[in-house]
Amino acid sequence: MGRTARSIVAGFDAVVMGGAAWVETGGRFDLVPAVIVLWGAAVAAAICAIVVFSDGSSIVAWAAIGYILFGGLLTGGSPHWPLLALAVALMALVPRPRGSIWNGIGLALLVAIGARVVIGAFL
Repeated sequence: MGRTARSIVAGFDAVVMGGAAWVETGGRFDLVPAVIVLWGAAVAAAICAIVVFSDGSSIVAWAAIGYILFGGLLTGGSPHWPLLALAVALMALVPRPRGSIWNGIGLALLVAIGARVVIGAFL
């Protein structure tokens, strides 16, 4: 699949996540954990789409996927299957760090754990 097609799919994923966040939150931007996770996942998906479109840094894309994994695996009531599905879908689209999916998954897991620690400290 070419870069243009991957960009379109990643952009579609970002729009769908943004729509889901809008519906679930009623369009609110509150400092409530669930709202932060939903809107954060929408922004992270948009970042992935931009990275794919611009042929940007794989590290940025995998860090964004890590935030989505945080929302899917490390929040109350986990696992959240739609967020996990979004993360897996984006993994297939973004560039791999040093050509290795394992490097990307490792980076994403580190970011997920880091997000849990940082967000948990503030909320």
